Amino acid sequence: MYEQENQRATHLLILSVYTILTIMLTAESLLLGWDTGAIILLLLGVIISWGAHITEKIPEPIRLWMYFALTMLAFFFYGTHNTSIYDMAPLMILLIIVYSVTENHMVIRLCVLTYFLTMLYDLIFVQGASVELDSLVISRTLLHLVLVYMAGRLVRIVIHRRVREKKIMDGRIAELEEANRRTEDFLTNVSHELRTPINAVTGITAVMLKREEDEVKRRDIFAVQKAGHRLFDQIEDILDFTEIDTGRIKVSEESYMLSSIVNDIINGIKLADRENMPELIFDVDAGIPSLLLGDGRKIKKILKHLIDNSAKFTKRGGIYVRIYALNKPYGINLCIGVSDTGVGIENDELERITESFYQSDRGRNRRAGGLGLGLPIVYGMVNAMEGFMRIESTVGEGTTVYVSVPQKVADAAPGIVVENKDSLCLACFLRPEKYEIPEVRNYYNQMISNMVKQLDVPLHRVSDMEELERLNSRYRLTHLFIGREEYEDNQSYFVNLSQSMEVIVVADDSFVLPQDSRLKILRKPLYCLPLTNILNAGSSEAGEVLNEKHMVCPGVRVLVVDDEPMNLMVAEGIFGSYDMKVRTAESGRAAIKLCEEEDFDLIFLDHMMPEMDGVETLKQLRKNHADSSKVLTVIAFTANAVSGAREMFLSEGFDEFISKPVERMELERVLRKVLPKASVKYVDEKHPNVRKTETADNIPEAATEDRIEQNTDKDRILQLEASGFNTGSGMQYCGGEREFYEEMLIKFARDAAGKERDIQDFFTQEDLDNYSIRVHSLKSTARMIGADSLSEKARIAEQAAKEHNSDYIKEHHGELLSEYHEVVQHIVEVFALKFDDSAMNNDGERIEISTAELLDCLKEIKENLAAFETDKVEDIIREMSGVVHKGASVREFLDGVRQDVEEFEIEAASGKIEALIKDLEGGEAL
Repeated sequence: MYEQENQRATHLLILSVYTILTIMLTAESLLLGWDTGAIILLLLGVIISWGAHITEKIPEPIRLWMYFALTMLAFFFYGTHNTSIYDMAPLMILLIIVYSVTENHMVIRLCVLTYFLTMLYDLIFVQGASVELDSLVISRTLLHLVLVYMAGRLVRIVIHRRVREKKIMDGRIAELEEANRRTEDFLTNVSHELRTPINAVTGITAVMLKREEDEVKRRDIFAVQKAGHRLFDQIEDILDFTEIDTGRIKVSEESYMLSSIVNDIINGIKLADRENMPELIFDVDAGIPSLLLGDGRKIKKILKHLIDNSAKFTKRGGIYVRIYALNKPYGINLCIGVSDTGVGIENDELERITESFYQSDRGRNRRAGGLGLGLPIVYGMVNAMEGFMRIESTVGEGTTVYVSVPQKVADAAPGIVVENKDSLCLACFLRPEKYEIPEVRNYYNQMISNMVKQLDVPLHRVSDMEELERLNSRYRLTHLFIGREEYEDNQSYFVNLSQSMEVIVVADDSFVLPQDSRLKILRKPLYCLPLTNILNAGSSEAGEVLNEKHMVCPGVRVLVVDDEPMNLMVAEGIFGSYDMKVRTAESGRAAIKLCEEEDFDLIFLDHMMPEMDGVETLKQLRKNHADSSKVLTVIAFTANAVSGAREMFLSEGFDEFISKPVERMELERVLRKVLPKASVKYVDEKHPNVRKTETADNIPEAATEDRIEQNTDKDRILQLEASGFNTGSGMQYCGGEREFYEEMLIKFARDAAGKERDIQDFFTQEDLDNYSIRVHSLKSTARMIGADSLSEKARIAEQAAKEHNSDYIKEHHGELLSEYHEVVQHIVEVFALKFDDSAMNNDGERIEISTAELLDCLKEIKENLAAFETDKVEDIIREMSGVVHKGASVREFLDGVRQDVEEFEIEAASGKIEALIKDLEGGEAL
């Protein structure tokens, strides 16, 4: 695009100069009586040139040469008159400068040549014998010739330097673009990798919170869970900003309910449990269409960032969130305004507030910390959805951010409607003096006024007890809404009132009513949806609507498919806590086989798997169930939650999409959407027991059958640490549960042989795509058990495989497998496991190598020993890990050779290799 604009500007400049030159020549010709026929031709050339420029039917290079030729003809016409001989030089120098923009050396040379030919023509044909060749004529002529030549020479030097600098700049730009691309890929890969351990942290802590009764432990677990959620949010912010900054952000168009988004935002705020959270008031227009068409996920992120931004910078007072709609021919403009009573923003900072990683020098941002990406992300998403954003702020008083986004309407019916309005009579008792900051009172007044107007219900507002008593004596109230402070000051009065009407206390999560109380609780923040639910529910149902319930799906059969066993362990705990019957599979083929044998209500299918990825597996499942009357519901289960991912999965045929780490609110939203209403129930237990899950490959309980003897917990941890394990990190991934950590270690060791075989097979086949998937899995699981060094080696190998750097893979593959084997051996020794992990795959079959292949390997070792290439010998021996010949482990027979090599006993090692070769060639086995 830039090159095209530059070319157009160059053509326009040259054409303009040519036109001006022609007009000047026309004027001078008319004044001096020159040949008018040539002038007509020159003017005709100008008209043709402008026509070619405007229509662009002639290719650009041809047009450029056409302009040049016509300009030189005009110059020649000008120079062939006696009065113009010594005026040609400055004109030609000007033309040379103009044509330097073409950066074409040939054009400049032709300009100089045209001048020389014109001057020669003048000296011979124009002046001829009439000129007296005195010293003045000769010196003037030579001077003009030299000036034009030097001008041409200097311009060509400048062009040469300009072209060289442009090449250098193009090279640097290409390097920056490549670096930017690598950064984008890195951020995408990092997000995928970080989601796996975060999935373990948030998932396991969620399960532990369900089971744990001790409040002290629950607080600690909740702190870990909050840290995981915070890290997850920061990863999301980095990904969103990267997509916006690189212009790769995609806007989807799907139906969504705004009320659901607001509910999720409020639940997320409650989950965050922020300390010193200011008063939060939601004013949501009940008349917003029930079903909108647009990118609901981005609307949710915009709303969340605006609220988080205000919460960071508002120490006292409150935050007022106003959401409403303006009708438009294309649908509506969804308008969001978030006001706060925070510290405000300086005028000179408002222009920079949407810049990348913006952080003010004032205390506002220093107190808040963070990445500073909130408002830049909002600004980018709003622009991507063709909306606009405006910020108003007064230092010391607060800030208001306005956002307007065009959205289509899928269902124009109002999203929130009150039934049986005629039978209702509402009252609200709130003392305004309890709010120290006047703006908070104004926020509540605006919210209540708007809500009453939109819902069209009668509401009486009182501010003291005397007014309330008079109101109650005059009207037959059906619902009374009061604040926590108002209730606590007159408990007995409101208990009596609850005998004749619904009394609802608006309070935060810390407020608890007596067990036998008839009063109800409406949790803050108050807005129209939960209030409408109360008004629409009968008195017998109101309690069920308000009391906290826990979602369960008893009897629902779920299949979770993931190639990473650690992820399956986490999924088992999460889905099991919903009273589901869970089965797991580690590959697409295993999932297909299980689906042929059993029926499942839901299938959670990982996207990135070797051999058969999630999309291939889904297509095969759909094909197999084409003739079945049972509906197959498949949900994408992946860490690739970048912009456009959901649309991609839905277009591939998935019914829904869930990203890792699993958010319980998002999971429950999906479960409510895809399951029949009869399958979803709500129970009163605060911490329901987690039922034992069914799995395709269960870990034996505590692996007792594989243990020869038991060490104490402390001894095992110390031994692992002495072997280089980062047990603290491993325990963190397991939510601090030592038993779970030990199960993961044992699972890692049990699965090692099969995974090692797969890695070796893909290496041998030079299948770097599947190789990268396997070492990717190794990287994640090694990090989860605290084998940081192995995880780092696997990470580097994965990156090399993705870049198809086969040289690096060949050089370090043996080293990677050797360390993998050593890590497994340490686990085997610490837990005294008796299974053989050295040459066994998941099916219990040893990896067999033929005699010819083994002979080739031994001869290669012999050649390297003769050349004293000890490193290569060690690599080959490491690659023999897990390989057997006629039932005997090759590695065991080569260990003696490896030891000789380490001690630099090359002759002894060579002798052993020659003996093995001789035995094999003689038909003997190892």
